Amino acid sequence: MLKHLLLGLWLSVFSLSAAASPQTAKLWGTTASDLRTETAAHIASIDLGQPLILSDTFALNVYRFGRTSGELAKWIDGTNGPNDLGCIFRGMSAEAEFQLEALEQAETATLQREALRRLTSMFADAEMIASAAQNRSPTPTLMPQTEKKSCQVDAQHVLQALN
Repeated sequence: MLKHLLLGLWLSVFSLSAAASPQTAKLWGTTASDLRTETAAHIASIDLGQPLILSDTFALNVYRFGRTSGELAKWIDGTNGPNDLGCIFRGMSAEAEFQLEALEQAETATLQREALRRLTSMFADAEMIASAAQNRSPTPTLMPQTEKKSCQVDAQHVLQALN
């Protein structure tokens, strides 16, 4: 799977990507939905005692999901969007990479299932977050901050942004 990450990195360096936008957020949410469905199918296979076989495409799509999450965080920060939303995107970017590595290193079905479960949960959350990102209305944070990279998220405010 490491070769998949290297391929994804190479593609990201040499491909031209459009700036993040509400349309990017919408597509990101659709991708999250597709990945959640595919990931749930992998979990079901493990539960049936079948060996986990991840395609190159799945690994690359999870990598791209994480990369797009990072781009969306920069877009939110650069357009003075809600700090909490930028923090969520940064967290999902890191989580996608972390769980891909966990899948690569997993030596048991239990460890594979746990990494996949975490991905499924993240993708489900992303489906909801995509709606808030598309609307990108300001939401209050615990404390006003000028530095967007500090992520002190108030769960109540995040939930309000989703409504």
